[in-house]
Formats: sequence, structure tokens, C-alpha cells
Amino acid sequence: MADGPNIDLIVPRYEEIPAFYQAADQMGFHALWFTEMLFSQGWRGLRSRDRVSALSAAAAATSSIRLGTALLGNMDSILSFATETANLDILSQGRLSLGLSQHRWPDEGISDGRWPRIGGRLEETITLLKRLWSGDEVSFKGSHNNLEKASIDVRPAQEGGIPVFVAGVTSAAVNLAATLADGWVHPSGGIPYGAARGCDYIRQGAAKAGRDPDSLELGKIIYLAIDDSRFRAKARARNRIAPLLRSFYGGYDVDNWCAFGPPSECAAFIRGFLDAGITTVMLCLVPADIEHLERLHHEVVPLLK
Repeated sequence: MADGPNIDLIVPRYEEIPAFYQAADQMGFHALWFTEMLFSQGWRGLRSRDRVSALSAAAAATSSIRLGTALLGNMDSILSFATETANLDILSQGRLSLGLSQHRWPDEGISDGRWPRIGGRLEETITLLKRLWSGDEVSFKGSHNNLEKASIDVRPAQEGGIPVFVAGVTSAAVNLAATLADGWVHPSGGIPYGAARGCDYIRQGAAKAGRDPDSLELGKIIYLAIDDSRFRAKARARNRIAPLLRSFYGGYDVDNWCAFGPPSECAAFIRGFLDAGITTVMLCLVPADIEHLERLHHEVVPLLK
């Protein structure tokens, strides 16, 4: 899929599905993302698998697709987290990406027009991870972390460390994406206009900071259910998504924030965000099975190239 946009997949963490991972790898999808939100907590009664188990299973089942893990909130120890992610990058032979967010993504998605400022914990986290992954001995005194000649025993397989993506639309999130991180993720809520504002802000901020705006990956989370063009089929696709989102997020504008129905309409919805400046779409397939994946690959992706 190198001749089109990056197409990523967000997959459930409540079970290991090696056949799905392998199919996505063979079809040429860009990345598999394992999150602590979305599917993982959306289905009540199902226990989320731990991050290491899910990523290890995916690494063993695949050879080229990138593997992403998204973390919300704060890790217990920056040293243990830096070590864990470095080991996972080695296990996947340099295919790991890391997403960080300080707040719940849907809440941020609704506040596109406000962008309230949040604290500096996320900045400290990214700064320290990058320094620890470099192999340097780190001394740091901040508002949230204090280290004295600290280091980790392993280094990531990727030269330059693991790519870090910041998710969210707060002023701090977009500023960090522009000046410190390697990419940005617009949450599942919102429309192309809001994503376009974020993309423009980040590209301008990167240029002012002396960074190459084209080097940053700009992502968008989209829930997707493909079905046929008949009215009942489109309604069926919508109804596959709506209960999941409303049970987890509460109020959620399914009709304006999700792609569902025939392949042409799903592709048009995604295209709206690509035209807004998004370079990577991160699709939550509902359901996340191989049959649905094949429809995405054969019927939707060709319309995006």
C-alpha cells in the first residue's frame, strides 16, 4: 500500500487473533494498534489482555507490519516502561510505535474548538523516554519525574528510538506533536474541519521549531463497518457500531463521526480526512474479523489510492 495513504488497524486486546494479524500483514496494511481504550474496555465482561502478551503474539505472527501500543494516563515507572518498550521493539525487530495521551480521547474529540491547556507530564514522559532509549545516562528533575544518573539495560532496535505519537486536541497535545513527538493522532470524535485545523497547527508549529513538517505522521481514528448499499444493509452496518460506542462513550455522534455502509461511502468518509491533511487512518473494524478485513482491502482501500 506504499502508493497510497497509511492504513492502520486498531484491534481488540481481549483475545489473541494471529490469523487476523497475519492476514493484515500479508495484505500490506501499515500497522496494527493495540489500545487500552476502544475495543479493550468497550465490550463489557471481556478482560483485556496485557500489552506485552498482545504485542508478543502479533510480533510472532507477522514479519513486516508495524505494531503500535497506545497508553492513556501515567505509567508507574518511567524506567520500567522505557525498558519494556525497548524490549518489545527488539522482539518485533524494530517495528514498534508508541501512542501517548493524557486524557480520554472522546472527551478531547468533542472539544475541538477549545483546546484547553494541560500540564507538562506528557512532555516530561516523551523527553525522558527518548533520552533513555538513546542509551545515555539521564539526570532529570521535573514536576513529575526525578532521575539521578539513570539508564536502562537495553536499547530499541530502531535507530533513533521508538516513534512516539501524541493523541488529542488540547493545546499541549498539538504543541508536543509539533515540537517533540514523531506524530499526532486526532481522536475518533470530530469531523474533517477539526482535523484540518489540527494538521495545519502542527505543521506550522513544526516549521517554526525547525523541524520538517513532512516528517510527522498525522493520524485519525475512525470506526468502520462495511455493508451493502441497500437501506437495510446500511442500517445494519450502523447498528454494529452504535451499541459499542454508546455503551462506552455515552453520547457519541455515530452518524457524523463513523464510516458505515457501502464501500464507496466508507471511502468517501475516509477521503474527507485525507483531504484535510491526515496521512494515516487508524481504522477500528467492527467486527474485527478476516472477512471484514478482506472487504476493506479489496473494496475500500483501492478507492483511496
